[in-house]
Amino acid sequence: MQKPKGKQATRGLKQILDENAQTVNFYFNVLAISNVSYLLLRFTLFWNSFTLKFIILFAMLSLFTWIAFYIMKSMAKPTLDENGSVLDAADLNMPGHVSEYFKDIILFSPIVYSTSLISNYFWLLLLVYPGYAFYLAWKNFLGPWFFAPAPEDPSSGADQQDKKVKEKRKMIR
Repeated sequence: MQKPKGKQATRGLKQILDENAQTVNFYFNVLAISNVSYLLLRFTLFWNSFTLKFIILFAMLSLFTWIAFYIMKSMAKPTLDENGSVLDAADLNMPGHVSEYFKDIILFSPIVYSTSLISNYFWLLLLVYPGYAFYLAWKNFLGPWFFAPAPEDPSSGADQQDKKVKEKRKMIR
């Protein structure tokens, strides 16, 4: 495969801002439609199984996903200078960006809503959230911290000298 010659095309700030607005609008629609449709279906078809604990689960999940949405929405706001021109814009659609985790949270909630209509045991899928958070913390922070090599002690110059002498003696034999 050949590498393209020249500079790779980059997206301008206007395009990034437009894509951010589309992304925020899409995830707002996903949240609003999933919440409203879940409540409508639950109230009309499954009212007798909608007890207080499931109302609390729905409210907590809905609150959690709306908070994730508003954090993502706040990340989409560009940095402006005193004249009102855009200095910087966070790209919500960039691979590896933190907003991908918020998108995962937002897209997982309709899955939990729809499967909980089949059986209330599907609310146990909410246990995926803490597991996913622990996985991300381990992958990005804890794992590298625990398994990082020990720093070299600069005062061990004499130890290095002893190692060199022992290596020379082995080579001679």
